[in-house]
Amino acid sequence: LSLGKKCGRCSTRYCGPECQKKHWEEGGHDKLCKLIKKAGGAEQYNANQKYSAAVAVAAEKCAEDTKGQTCYICTQALHWKTK
Repeated sequence: LSLGKKCGRCSTRYCGPECQKKHWEEGGHDKLCKLIKKAGGAEQYNANQKYSAAVAVAAEKCAEDTKGQTCYICTQALHWKTK
């Protein structure tokens, strides 16, 4: 993908103009573009999304297992970087 077109704002690379057009029309790129740029690129944006989802699952599971106790994982899940 290094030779394909890229978004002028967030630098997301596409395999070609058709892919870029499809992503803008059907993929919602216009809504994600600023978020992707803020995250440091599409790869990092997607990694952050997966990380946030995994933390949420871990925190929920931990809360069920440790009712009434203080949990290190849940404390971390409430940190501003993991929201």
